[in-house]
Formats: sequence, structure tokens, C-alpha cells
Amino acid sequence: MPISRANLKVSTVAAVLALAAFPLAAACSGGNTDDGVAGGPSTGAGPSGGSSNATGGNATSGSTGTAGSGVLPQGGSSPTGGSTAGGNTSTSGAGGATGGAGGTVSSNGGSSPGGSGGSDADPCGMPPTHALNVMASVGEHNHNGAGLDTRAKTMLGKLVIDYGVAGGGYISFLAKRGYHSIGAPGFAECAAPDLQGDRTRVSKCRMGEIATTEKAIIAKLNDLQKQYPEEDWGYFLDAAGKLRWSDVAVTGFSHGATTAAINARSYACLWRAVSRSGPRDNECGKGPCSAPISTPNYDTACTDDHIASWLDEPSKTPMDRFYGFVGMTDGQCGDIMFNMHHTKYLGEPLIFDAQGADVSTSHQLFAQGEGHSGFFDYGPAKLALEIAFGIPPENRNPAF
Repeated sequence: MPISRANLKVSTVAAVLALAAFPLAAACSGGNTDDGVAGGPSTGAGPSGGSSNATGGNATSGSTGTAGSGVLPQGGSSPTGGSTAGGNTSTSGAGGATGGAGGTVSSNGGSSPGGSGGSDADPCGMPPTHALNVMASVGEHNHNGAGLDTRAKTMLGKLVIDYGVAGGGYISFLAKRGYHSIGAPGFAECAAPDLQGDRTRVSKCRMGEIATTEKAIIAKLNDLQKQYPEEDWGYFLDAAGKLRWSDVAVTGFSHGATTAAINARSYACLWRAVSRSGPRDNECGKGPCSAPISTPNYDTACTDDHIASWLDEPSKTPMDRFYGFVGMTDGQCGDIMFNMHHTKYLGEPLIFDAQGADVSTSHQLFAQGEGHSGFFDYGPAKLALEIAFGIPPENRNPAF
């Protein structure tokens, strides 16, 4: 929604929500770029949804926050989301992306309800050093693989890192909905699945991918802060200059989908992990999936030697922050289904593009109309993507 002011000042205190999503991924060729993703081998963007968190924090001030649909830890749906009527957020069920967290100050000068929503309740424990202070002129600001769009009604104080397949780009779909967006630099893909007598091989390799890209992202954030201080890229760094993963969402396609999932499971505690055509790292699947999706499309007696060890590790990020998008005609669908089942993604497998599907009830999202896809350019994924990335209702389906 265009804003009439020449400049805007957005001061937000990061909202804490919880949702889940998990990795996607085997190594694959890059997709097409479009309105959603500019640059890198990842595919473009598409529209959609809301978010949930399993436990609310304490709101510090203000009136009731925006209600949001979400998913309960057991996979059931929460009809209203958490509220923040100047007191506690809901401790069961799911708060909306801004409502459940106590609200923010919107970029058009008006205020969203609520106060600063319970950063002390964030399981990641990396609060910001200052309130978000975006003063850039109204419009889209794309700086060669990193950017934001100040036309979003509410700036979220969240950074999305796109891994693409083996290097990502700026995602306008998420920037238009209030994210700061940055693409990971190119990196050498680890072989996957790589289970030649050593279940730990693939996770060790991918952890190296993540560590390498983290250094590059920190350097990029520092450069952006120096060049564009009015966009407040430094908000995502702590006092020691390290990346504040608690306000970071990661996503990736194919190989990068699994990298995103391992990042959230084994490397750091994150805001979101949204895998597209992944995660995989197992040899238990039986190829493409078919309806009914409730029937496992994998070997239910699959043995450990066919499963990468990271799938059995405890997750650093709460599971209600993981989401996976899978095309049913994808030849890797069975492997991906197994991965989400084995690592306990919330809800039951759901064909989200079927008529009448309630996309707020599951984090395991299957598309009957897609194969090995990046999903941002798949129209029926719009709402589900918005939910997965925690987009508040006022920022969804922008008209600009």
C-alpha cells in the first residue's frame, strides 16, 4: 500500500512467535527467477498466509494485538491466535505474526496495537540491541541481492536469508511483506544424500556451507549498514557483531532447502526455516507421492544406514518454526515426506492446493500441481507461504 509520506520512520521491537517448518532438498539445478527472487539459482516468488507460535511471551504494553491463524503444537488450528492486551500472550496455540508478539509501529505512521511482545520469552535468546529504525524513503530498495520494501504496512524486523540451490538472491515477495531480504553467496554443494558408510558425512559438509555463508552475510550486513544506514541493516547484528539468528528466517530450494533445515536444526536457533522441495538426506522414499497423502510414500522400516545422522539430532530451533513445501510429482517426494515425518514437523501431510484445504493446520505442505519447484512462483502457494514466513494479516497480499 503506497504511503504518502516522503520519508518514514519505523521503530519496532522484534516480535516473538513460534512456528515450524523443516528442510527441503537434494542437490538440483536452479530454478527461474521472477518477481519473487532476483539473482542466484533459486526460483521466484509467489504470494500468501499467517503464522503461529506455540507459546506467547509477555507483552510490555499496549492494546490487543492482531489475531492470527496458526498451528497448535499438536497440529490443530488456533482460531484467533494469541492476544496481547497489555498483558500475557496466549500460552497455548498460536499468535499472529505481530498480534501474538505485542504489535509494532507501522511504516505508514500509524501504530499497530500492542507493545513490544516478550523478547525475553524467545527460546533463541538473542534480543536486538536497539529498536528497529528504518527511515528510508517509501518504495522498494534493492541493492544487488539485498533489499527491503518500505511500502509494507509494518516492517517486521526480520531478515530472510535465501540459500537458493547453492547461492540465493533477493526475494521481493518477502520484502513486499515487511522483511529485509538478502541472498547467500554461491557455495559448493555437498554431495547428497552422501551415506557411503558414514551417516555424519553430509551434515558435516553442510555445516561448513552454513558457516562460510554466515561470515559472508555478516560482512554484507556491515557494508549495507555503512552505505544505507537509513535501512537499519545493523539491527540484525548483536553488540559483538555476530548475526542475531533469532530474527532470521532461512529458506532454500532443493539442495538449499536441506541446507536451510540443517541450519535451523543443528547450527542455530532461528525465527523460521522454510524448505522448498526438501529436505531430503535419506534413501527411504519411493519416488513421487500420490493421494491419499496420509499413506506413507516411504519405507516405514527404513534402517539408519539410509538416514543421515542430522535427522536424529535434537533441534536447536523449536519445531513449530519449520515448514516444508513439496511437489507430489517430484521424484524426491517420498524422501522429503520421510524427512518431515522423521524429524516431526507439525501437523499431518496436507495437499494445500486442494479445494477447501486449510493451510493453517499443517507444516507439511504438498502440492498436487507441482513437481520439483521453488514455489514462490506457484500461485496456490501464496497463502501458505505467508503463513510459513509469519506475515501479519495487514502485510499480506500487497497491491503494489
